[in-house]
Amino acid sequence: MMIINRLTLFVACTGAWLVLAGAVEPARCADKDEPSKLQLDGARYRLEKFEQKVKLARGAKIRMGFTENEALKMISALKDKYPDNPQVEDLFQRARKAVLASEGKIVEMSDDVLLYRKNQEKLAEIFKAEGEKEWAAFKEKALSGGAMLPKAFPAPSHHETDLSDLRGKYVVLEDFEYPSNEFMDLGRQFCWVGSGARGHYFVELSNRAWIGAYEAVKRYRRFVNPDVPEGMKWTLVGKITGLELLVPEAAKEKTLAAVWGWSVEPVAIYVPDRTFALADPELELGGRFAGEQRMEQLKGSMYSVKSIPDDVTPERLTEIFITAIKEKNYELYLACIDPARTKTPTGRSRCMYHWEWHQHRFATFYCRVDVGKADIRVIQGFDDSGDSLKARFLTPEEREKLKQHSEPLVEEAELKTTAFDERGKQYGSPKPRFFRRTEKKRWYIINYDQPF
Repeated sequence: MMIINRLTLFVACTGAWLVLAGAVEPARCADKDEPSKLQLDGARYRLEKFEQKVKLARGAKIRMGFTENEALKMISALKDKYPDNPQVEDLFQRARKAVLASEGKIVEMSDDVLLYRKNQEKLAEIFKAEGEKEWAAFKEKALSGGAMLPKAFPAPSHHETDLSDLRGKYVVLEDFEYPSNEFMDLGRQFCWVGSGARGHYFVELSNRAWIGAYEAVKRYRRFVNPDVPEGMKWTLVGKITGLELLVPEAAKEKTLAAVWGWSVEPVAIYVPDRTFALADPELELGGRFAGEQRMEQLKGSMYSVKSIPDDVTPERLTEIFITAIKEKNYELYLACIDPARTKTPTGRSRCMYHWEWHQHRFATFYCRVDVGKADIRVIQGFDDSGDSLKARFLTPEEREKLKQHSEPLVEEAELKTTAFDERGKQYGSPKPRFFRRTEKKRWYIINYDQPF
């Protein structure tokens, strides 16, 4: 009897197990046709991180990290295994949009967007021709007068040559490198040219002649052609003034031996394929570059905007500011900036500093800027104009009374600009720009130093 009961129990358990196995097997088969919740959640979590990173970039190109690449790998694997699953398809389409956005915003560029760079090249060619002409005339005049050394190197030996034979003669130094070879000695500033084997010349930098010629080169770089790297080799022409025993080393603690060299007072600087600058003590600025006296005449024909209307909007003022930079119109650039920032020498120096940076960026990084809509707010006083939301709720008498007892009206505006390179790809993130006006007068830019 006990054996029969055990057999019955065994058969019953076996039957139950077979029933359960039959019920579970279809579920296992179903798992093969769709991804698990764990797989979907893992891919979705990483994709959300990817999308968040793209959103924070605000149109700029992002660098793909571990999480972003893992999201794409997981979704790609799910797409290969479950091509018809709607949840996988949704993840795939979201990932596709994220990948596209991760490369940065792209716009179609018009044919004239690079016109200002072509005009800059034309301008540089005009002044290059002026420089070549003046450089040739200068050399011819110096050579014809017998006042120029036939060659700079090897430098005349101070043991064999008397100073009186060289004093006042011109020397052409083709390997002048400033500021690479600059050094100080006994409180004076020099730039050495030469070597121990060829002999040395010490160009004096602590005098008005150098400042006059060098500042002229800087004006050329600021207003004509920003492509004047100071690390390149220039040609300097100077007059021999004396014989010096100096240590041509920039370090505070000198380790080199002192060497004899001829001291040279700068007369002119020739920057190959760019410009020729001449020191002239008779000029107010102490020097000039070739064609400088005709600079505004030559550039003026390229200006598309020459003044700012009194009723200019923040959006239009931004466009004029960009145009002034592109067309190298420095006076118009200054006219866009809040006058409080140009009153002092320090303020004007800062304006020039950031002008050079704007020139460099528009020549190198971006060429088109889209201007957003401005948001205007009152930061001081009471606005009684019809555009004011508060004024709509007040009678004319109430407006007038508040106006009489309020501080001067000061408004600020804010907008964002987005820059694009020559390929149409967004450069960086949108940048905020701030403006201010007083008593409904003209708008001015506050943060003029902000890159685009």
